[in-house]
Amino acid sequence: MIEKLEIKINKLKRKIDPRIAKVVVFMIFGALIIFSLEMTNNFKRAKNSTQDEYNKSMYSAVSYINNVEVDLAKLLVTSTPKMTSVTLADIWKQANLAKESLEAIPVSQNALSNASKYLTQVSDFSYSLMKQNISEEKITDEEYDSIKNIYGKAQELSKSMQDIYDDLNDGVIKWDELEKRGNEELSNIQIGESMSSIAKVSKAFQNYEGLIYDGAFSDHILTQTPKSLEDYDTSEDQAKKYINEIFGEENVEDIKLKEESNGRIDLYNFEVSLKNIEKKRSISITKKGCKLYLMIGDKRVKEEKLSIEEAKQKGLEFLKKIGIDDVKDTYYQKTENIAVINYAAVQDGVFLYPDLVKVKVALDDGEICGVEAGGYIFNHTLRENITPKISESVARKTINSKIEIISSDIAIIPTEYNTEILTYEFKGKIDNREFLIYINANTGKEEKVLLIIDSKNGVLTM
Repeated sequence: MIEKLEIKINKLKRKIDPRIAKVVVFMIFGALIIFSLEMTNNFKRAKNSTQDEYNKSMYSAVSYINNVEVDLAKLLVTSTPKMTSVTLADIWKQANLAKESLEAIPVSQNALSNASKYLTQVSDFSYSLMKQNISEEKITDEEYDSIKNIYGKAQELSKSMQDIYDDLNDGVIKWDELEKRGNEELSNIQIGESMSSIAKVSKAFQNYEGLIYDGAFSDHILTQTPKSLEDYDTSEDQAKKYINEIFGEENVEDIKLKEESNGRIDLYNFEVSLKNIEKKRSISITKKGCKLYLMIGDKRVKEEKLSIEEAKQKGLEFLKKIGIDDVKDTYYQKTENIAVINYAAVQDGVFLYPDLVKVKVALDDGEICGVEAGGYIFNHTLRENITPKISESVARKTINSKIEIISSDIAIIPTEYNTEILTYEFKGKIDNREFLIYINANTGKEEKVLLIIDSKNGVLTM
């Protein structure tokens, strides 16, 4: 039987051309390779998609937890029912969003249970305080101590999550190592007794960011008609001449009109090449009044040689060249040896926060890399009635008595309704955290509270 089978196989081998056999074998082998590659690519795509979702969840969790920390800090200094209610509503929203994002991270739920429990307690406690606040019952000393306690836990949780997030971004740990690391980091956070239940309401907490850097009040609404522009039309040639005047004609190699834009403000948009500067500048000039509206540029700065005070002076000198000389620096941020400095207009000692200009200064040679003057152009005008109706001492009485007042100024701040409020700006301190508290200078009402973030990279507000 076996011999007959061998005879048949040998006859079949003689019938098949060896070259064809090789081609068939090659095709089968090639198909296997293609199939393997496709399966590998599918696996990589699926893995990348999953990791993208993890990245999104981790980023959201870190952001929301940081917002909870900031809002709890604000709650320590608010004193009026309105601001207290708004802050409590923000805490509820951010805590619940943080909890939702945490649950999407690939860490065992045992490790996350303490953090989730904490966030639930924060939202529950906020709800009970908000109901109490609506009933016009003030926060008691005991409840104030509880707020301080949960604020301390928020700092701890925020730091742990930020550390994990930074290590993921730096490649110190991978997503498949996260579960072990997460278990070690998050399971150490111990939460105390639970509190009670919450409501919704809310205005999302915003961390202001803009084209280069936005500080306090820079996310204000731009009015429909620019207030600071003179009513005359500018030609393209006049706009080019103005650019030459700003930088010095001897320093300008070429000015090319890219396009004209017409909207809330009509602009000439140029591409400008400057001598001894590698990267071109995108510069927008207003058609009405011929003013610098926007300049976008970039530079790689290897070494920081200028101090922040010297950079601020460089910014002021440039602003004078473009006709803005009634401003004072407020906040700044440093990134990769470049400072972004906010300047607010000042009238009779009153800060005009709607009239902001932002200047980007290289800290090696003081080169001005960017300018954003939209806030100033749209809003700057002579204000009337900027004398407060109440005294500073009366305004101070509105502020939480636990706050140590460091300084005070008078400032006009914008509202979300495109109006302005004359306020006393108090800088205060509590538990080593600094705040800006704005009290209406006519009514004594608390209008806004901002947390000051003072770090090696700048002074920001949230």
